[in-house]
Amino acid sequence: MIAFPVRDWERGIVYLGNRINIMSNDDLNDIKRNWLIAAVVVIVAIPILVVIYSIAIILTTERIELVKEKYEYVVEILKTAGLFIGGIAVFINIFFAAKRAYAMEESAKAANESAIAANKNAEIAQDKQITERFAKAIEQLASEKIEVRLGAIYTLERIAKDSEKDQWTIMEVLTAFVRENAPVKKEEKSQDKKPLIDELLNTQKEKEIEELPKLRLDIQESLTVIGRREHPDPENKRLDLSNVNISNANLRGAKLKGANLEGANLLEANLEKANLEEANLEGASLEGANLRETKLLWAKLRRANLKRAILIEAELQMTNLEGANLEEAELQMTNLEGANLIGANLKDAKLFWIKLGRANLTRANLRGVNLIKADLTAANITEANLKGAMMPDGSIHD
Repeated sequence: MIAFPVRDWERGIVYLGNRINIMSNDDLNDIKRNWLIAAVVVIVAIPILVVIYSIAIILTTERIELVKEKYEYVVEILKTAGLFIGGIAVFINIFFAAKRAYAMEESAKAANESAIAANKNAEIAQDKQITERFAKAIEQLASEKIEVRLGAIYTLERIAKDSEKDQWTIMEVLTAFVRENAPVKKEEKSQDKKPLIDELLNTQKEKEIEELPKLRLDIQESLTVIGRREHPDPENKRLDLSNVNISNANLRGAKLKGANLEGANLLEANLEKANLEEANLEGASLEGANLRETKLLWAKLRRANLKRAILIEAELQMTNLEGANLEEAELQMTNLEGANLIGANLKDAKLFWIKLGRANLTRANLRGVNLIKADLTAANITEANLKGAMMPDGSIHD
């Protein structure tokens, strides 16, 4: 007996393992396919052989009872065989149809997974690109050149449009840019906070409004981008433009719902048709501002200065105007239903066709106002100063 070295056994095992690994999936599929074809051939061959055998027996028989009708028997056998073979064919067709459907479904799944992977890769690439563009724009905002800063602002706007999830971050960057570069000075704040009693009694002379400096172009463009953002703001998030000096700013049609503009200087700003619903404008200076057809429902305008402001057809329902200065303001056809005007100064304001239903005008100064066609239904005018005012019925109040 010849003994093989251990090394030869190892080589044999490795050889067998390699031979097994060589058999690919295609080889296994070929084997399955061959077995399936063989099975189909056997299944079809059996009834054919049975038919041939049966026909041969009938045709060669010499039994008297079969001789007369043997051809009819042959026809019946052929019919039966045809039905049987047809059934097999239908079964085979259903089988392969199901297999094709399964293969198509698997292909669709694979294609879908590939598409998902491709989309994910595209998103990753896009996020990387957005991050790079964002970082570069932030760096450019600090440039000393106005054209570079403007380019950064427009780049940020494009990113905000392309990526909804990044819009709010960009709005916070732009509002911070405005607050940092256009703050209200301390002396401006002290002037805005004159005692209310001095305003009502006119014991202090007003300083004439000097020619306002032109708003910086990059500040104006930042405000424009903020005001025309496309995507909705996240819940419980508010734009912060408090204590900014944006006098003469053009914010026509701006989307500023819920914005915080407390203490802001909006002297002679254009806010026509802007949306300031639920905005906080407490202590803001809006003297001479254009607020025609502006939405200010539920806004906070407590102690705001709206002297000579244009509020024609503005929506001020349920607005808090307690202690606000509306002297000489144009309020024709304005809706102030349910508004809080306690202690407000409306001296010489134009209130023609104004809606003041259910408004609270307690201790308000309505001296010399024109209330012709005004709606004062259920309005509270307790202790209001109506001296010289023209009432809705045309009479002059003593």
